[in-house]
Amino acid sequence: MPFKLISYIIVLVFMVTLIGLNLGNTSDVNLWFSEKGQFSEVPIVISFLIMYILGALSVVPYIIGKQFKSLRKKKQETKELKEKEKQEKSAKKTDRKKLAEETTGEQINTGP
Repeated sequence: MPFKLISYIIVLVFMVTLIGLNLGNTSDVNLWFSEKGQFSEVPIVISFLIMYILGALSVVPYIIGKQFKSLRKKKQETKELKEKEKQEKSAKKTDRKKLAEETTGEQINTGP
């Protein structure tokens, strides 16, 4: 546990140091080939932050899709288990009926 905390603090200090050293660095960002899509003197830190956020957002559909897939699989397994239990219950009922007929010699009506 303390190792995780110490490593987290070290990584955090490293990131803050890099951000602090790069606050004065700027660059031009082109969103399109024309002059309308150009931003001049954008801080590097801001462009990295925006790229990080866009990358994180691009993963969201895959995570949601995976959760829906696992939920669908779980539902299918539950449905199959219920059908199996129903068949076993029906088989037990039939076995009891046959056993009762064999012992008494009469046919017993147990319902549908």
